[in-house]
Amino acid sequence: MGALLAPSSGGLAMRLSIALLAVLLISASGAEAQQTVKIGTTPSFVFLPLYVAEQLGYFKAEGITAQFVDFEGGAEVTTAMVGGSIDAGGTMVERPLILAEKGFGAKNLVALENRNPLHVVLRANHPAKEVKDLKGSRLGMTRAGSGTDLSLRALLKDAGLEPDRDVAIIAIGGVSSANAALKAGQVDGFMGGEPATAIAVHQLKLARYFLDPRMGQGPKFLQFMTFPTVQVSDRFIQANPQAAEKIVRAIVKTLKRMREDPEAAVRVGQKLFPTLDVSIIRSIITIEKNTYFPQITEEAVHQCNQAQKQLGVVKGDIAYDKVVATQFKHLWDQ
Repeated sequence: MGALLAPSSGGLAMRLSIALLAVLLISASGAEAQQTVKIGTTPSFVFLPLYVAEQLGYFKAEGITAQFVDFEGGAEVTTAMVGGSIDAGGTMVERPLILAEKGFGAKNLVALENRNPLHVVLRANHPAKEVKDLKGSRLGMTRAGSGTDLSLRALLKDAGLEPDRDVAIIAIGGVSSANAALKAGQVDGFMGGEPATAIAVHQLKLARYFLDPRMGQGPKFLQFMTFPTVQVSDRFIQANPQAAEKIVRAIVKTLKRMREDPEAAVRVGQKLFPTLDVSIIRSIITIEKNTYFPQITEEAVHQCNQAQKQLGVVKGDIAYDKVVATQFKHLWDQ
């Protein structure tokens, strides 16, 4: 009787096979749930939220495996997105406006910071109190046609100063060369981003913050003429609407974490910029956490459009829903 009740070797093998098949199916479904998205960007503090989303698992939790592709600047990111070698770009909000005038459809999905991250520092003993006081100064920017160049020229013109005539504008490159130029007295200050400015102010003690859109300073157009976003082509949204939605969800959650727990962002910053002193990283995030909001408002896009039009970057007025993926707007407030 006992022999009759004992499981046969064939039955045991069958149950083991079924169990193994179940494990394989679960593993396969998990693998299918993760979608690889190639994100092109420039490793800098402006795009830190992208790296925080990856490092802290917010992309993974949404079923996205982020694969970062590094580029020198926004123009290169946009070219790669248009060409299809990347799926999404971490670059500046005006890029889809530029593409729209060229007949290529692309949309901003979500902001990484909701204000212009570029700002002006001056040597510590510079007497200027207002922008008009900069007449006769020599100011640096990274390179001709860059966001720092365009932002600086727009700021000076708004104050009634003529760039290159009233204020010398000099290309000084990136972090190390910008601060070397300031230290050598080749420039009186520069329009730049982090970490160059924090190093100049806090580490080298060469400069002071003069005008900072991140803190709501300066004319409104300057605050919104450029700011970092995640953007994708229209064809990507059409082919991968769920992936686009997941990217938005991940970034919204990431920005909330960065506002509420800035030390988490500091730790990611240390990994991304291992040669920077942690106090510099912390000082940057202390300021930039005020901008970690996902909303891309109609007013911001309008201000951006008008500023870029004044600079000759775009020619016309471009509709909000032509450059912003409005179907995902409701996710920004979650």
